[in-house]
Amino acid sequence: MDTQPLFGETKRRYKAFNIVVAVVTTIVVTFTVVMGILSSVFFPDHDKCKRLGYKSERFCVSGVDVVMCFVIILELIPEVALAFWYRRGELEPKFRTLIYYNAVVTILLCLVANFYFFQLGQKGFPTTITPTTTTGTATT
Repeated sequence: MDTQPLFGETKRRYKAFNIVVAVVTTIVVTFTVVMGILSSVFFPDHDKCKRLGYKSERFCVSGVDVVMCFVIILELIPEVALAFWYRRGELEPKFRTLIYYNAVVTILLCLVANFYFFQLGQKGFPTTITPTTTTGTATT
């Protein structure tokens, strides 16, 4: 079955799916950027501040958090441009897959950034595996 639109019209389910992808991506990116900036300014890592030589732990902005938010926004610009061109009819329908792929990559980048901002997976997990020894007698 051919999924090419006839005379430029788009099927209703494609429009609905495009809107869902756009809304989900917008929510995730907005949450990540806001949380990245807030976590950088209001909840700094005090150990990191000491290592970097900040005298006041009160205002210790983590540059990595701000740069990561900037990278997410830069990665979003081509996706928005592709979606805009696609909606105007300037791109062929085969570019829809590229738009969806970019949306998934953006959401995954935001997920990784949130893991970094909130330091998930860093505390409570051993970094090295130490072998355990058991003392017992061997029976033959």
